[in-house]
Amino acid sequence: MDRTDRTYTWSTALVAGRRSAALITGRRSALITACTLAMAGCTDTRLQPVDDIEVTLVDNLLEVEGEVCTDPPEATDFPVKILFIIDGSGSMQFVDDQNRRALAVEEAILRLRANPSVSFAVIRFNESDAVLTDPNARITAGDPFGVDLSNAFTRDPAILQTAVQELRVADSVTDYQGALSASLSLLQQDMLQSAPAQLARTKYVLLFLSDGDPFPTCCSNQSIANGVCERDDRHIFFCNNPDAIRQSDDQLPFLAGGEDYNQPYQIFGAVQDIVDLATNFQVGELRMHTAFLFDPELVSALDPTTGCFSIGDVNFVCPDRARPLLTGMADLGDGVFRDFSQAEEIDFLGFDLTNIKRENAIKNLIVTNPNLRPGTNGALLLDSDGDGLHDDLELENRMDRGSPDTDGDGYGDALEWLFRRNGLNPTVADTGCETAGDRADIDADGLRRCEEVLLRTSTELFDTDADGVPDGLEVIANTDPAQSDALADADLDGVRNGDEIRFNTNVSFGDGAARPAIAYRYRTEEVEPAADGGRCYNFQVKNIQLDTPFAREGVEDSFGRNELLVYMAEAPFDDPNDFGQYKVACVRARYVAPDFKDPPDGIVRLSPSDFFAPDELDRDQHCVGLTPPGTP
Repeated sequence: MDRTDRTYTWSTALVAGRRSAALITGRRSALITACTLAMAGCTDTRLQPVDDIEVTLVDNLLEVEGEVCTDPPEATDFPVKILFIIDGSGSMQFVDDQNRRALAVEEAILRLRANPSVSFAVIRFNESDAVLTDPNARITAGDPFGVDLSNAFTRDPAILQTAVQELRVADSVTDYQGALSASLSLLQQDMLQSAPAQLARTKYVLLFLSDGDPFPTCCSNQSIANGVCERDDRHIFFCNNPDAIRQSDDQLPFLAGGEDYNQPYQIFGAVQDIVDLATNFQVGELRMHTAFLFDPELVSALDPTTGCFSIGDVNFVCPDRARPLLTGMADLGDGVFRDFSQAEEIDFLGFDLTNIKRENAIKNLIVTNPNLRPGTNGALLLDSDGDGLHDDLELENRMDRGSPDTDGDGYGDALEWLFRRNGLNPTVADTGCETAGDRADIDADGLRRCEEVLLRTSTELFDTDADGVPDGLEVIANTDPAQSDALADADLDGVRNGDEIRFNTNVSFGDGAARPAIAYRYRTEEVEPAADGGRCYNFQVKNIQLDTPFAREGVEDSFGRNELLVYMAEAPFDDPNDFGQYKVACVRARYVAPDFKDPPDGIVRLSPSDFFAPDELDRDQHCVGLTPPGTP
C-alpha cells in the first residue's frame, strides 16, 4: 500500500480518533442502492453482496526519526591554563646561575603554544609578587587583593617573551605565602569572568618551583602563647613592622605586622583555598605540582647544625624543611612533587599538561511542538504563535495570538503572564527591556537578556541548571530554569518533570487516562560511531500531534504550519551533570484539518547535518520536512 495514500476498509476506519478526519470515497451508488432496497421492505429479490467501502485517512500524526552524532573528542579539546609560580629569591643566583628555570618555562611555552586551547600566566615571587604576564598589574601592601589580575592568562608571544626574561631577576626573600595569595587572587578573578560551561571543561595546572623553604617566617606573640608556632633562628625584626624595610609598597605586600606569616599551616591553608576555589566554581580539573631545585654541590656548604645554606647570619636554603613542605603542597593540590638535583634537570614538560579529553555521549533528546501545548485533563491546545500560551487564553486576555510579544515591550507574553502578579502585563508595555542589549539572546535559548535577569538564569548558558532541558523550553513548560527540577514531579502523577516535557504532557496537571493517546513515544539506540569519532544514535519519536495554526500576519506561508524543534544535549559520558552542549534541528509540517497533511506520509527523517549549534540555527534556511514547492 502506498504510504502517501493510506486506504483502509470501513471496519478499520472506526479506530480513527477525534482529531483524525475520514474522507469517505468509493461506491456511493452501491450504498444508495442498498439503502433503497432496505426501505422497500421484503421482496423475493436477493440482495447482492457489497464490497467494503474504501476510506482514505488523513490523520494529524507526525513521526520524526533519523540519526544524530555527538562532537568528536578532537573537537572538544578543553581549555588548559598553566600558571608558572617561580622562585626569584637571591639564593637562585647560586643554585641556578645559568637561569635554567627561565629556559624551562620558555621551552614549555614554545612547545605548548601551538595548541590554541592553552594559555599561560607567570608569577615570580621574591620580595615582591610580580604577575609577569599582566604588565599593568602591581600588587601592593595597601590592598594586595584589590589589583585587577583578570588579564593574567595570555597567549601573546611578546608578553610571554618579556615574562620569561623577567624570571632572570633575583633578590632576597622566598615568599611562599605571598606567591600563593597572588595565585589565589589571579585564579579567582579568572574563574569569575569565565562562563560556567567553559569552567566545567577547563584544566588549571599550577607549577610551583622553589630552591628553598619560605622566608621570612613570622610567629606572633599570641601564636607562641597558644603553641601554634615558635620563632626560629630566622625570625627578624620586620615581622612586627614590615614598613621598616619597605622601600616601595610592593615589597612583601601580603605581610602584616605582628601576625603569623609563611608558617606551614598557612602555606597548606593557602593551597587548600585554591583547591576549594576550583571545587566551588566546578572547574573541570585543577592540579598543583611542586618542584624543589637544589644543587648537590652545595651540600658541603650546609651548616652541620641547622642543615641549611646560610648567607651571612641568615639561613636561606634548608633542604630538609623545603622538601616535606613542597611534597605536602603537591599532595593537597592533587599533583606531583619532583626533586631536581641540579638546574640542568628542570623540565616542566614532565608534568601532565595535556587537555582534558572526554568522550561525549547523548544526555537528552527532546522533540517539542510549540504550536500544540498540553492543557488540563489530556487536552491539547493550539498555540499559533508558539509563545507558550494557547490561543484561547490569549483571546480571553486580549493578547495577540499571532505575536509572542503582544505589547512589543521586549518581554514575551508567556513571561509576562508568568510574572503578572509581580506587576508585568502582556498587553501594556513594561519598562526594563528597551535597548538592543536588553533584547539580545546571547545564548540562543529563546530568552532575551532582560528575561533571563527576571528568571535568574545565565545569559551564557543554554541550560542554566544543567538538568537536560533548555531554559526557554522550561519557561514554556512551567518548570524552573534556574533550579534543576527535571527529576521532580510537580503534579504528583508519578511522571518526572523532565519526562513530561519530553512526552509533551502537562507538568502541572495530571493527564489521566488520556496520557497514552497524547504522549510522544521515543526510541533511541547507539549505532556505529562517525568517521570523526563522534558517538552516533538512531532515534525515532512517534505520536507527535499536529494542529492547524492560523495564518500569522507578516509570517509567510504560516497557515497550518507547525514548527517543531529537536534538541540533542551531549555531555561527557562519565559526568551526566555537566552543563553539556546542545544541537538543534528544525522540523516543519503542515496540517489543515480535516484532510491535508504535509509530508503526506507523516514521517520526517533527519541526518546529522540537520543539527546545528543553537546560535547557528537559521530557521529560514535549515528547517526540513515540508514538500518542496513544485514537487509533483
